[in-house]
Order: sequence, then C-alpha cells, then structure tokens
Amino acid sequence: MSTTSMEKTEEILNVWNCKNNDCNAWIRDEFVTEAAPECPMCSEPMVQGTRAIPIKTNKSNRKFIIGKRRF
Repeated sequence: MSTTSMEKTEEILNVWNCKNNDCNAWIRDEFVTEAAPECPMCSEPMVQGTRAIPIKTNKSNRKFIIGKRRF
C-alpha cells in the first residue's frame, strides 16, 4: 500500500461522554445546548472528551440506470 493512496479514515470530534461507567451514551459537542449537560439515557452528569469517528466516503462516480437512460 502506497502512502499516496492512503486516505484519512477517521475524524477526531469533541464529544460529551457520560460519567456513569455502565452507560455508553455520548453527544457531539455541536449538539449540546447547555454548559454542563446531563446524560439523556441515565441523567448522570457528562464530561468533555474526544472520540475518533470513521468517515464514510461516498462514491460520486456511480451511474444509476433507469429504463434506457443513464443518470
């Protein structure tokens, strides 16, 4: 695998994670409306952190065939 063909596959996002160890809830920072949000699942306080999210690449060169036309 060459280094020129490698693409960025993950993005680091700022998130809020639930403090409760039994709860896996997290919220993206841009969707938080409060200064110190509480978990929507268990109502415990949340703490800021980061999370690596995989990036989905769209195939823009696809052509869909409908009838005899190509779109």
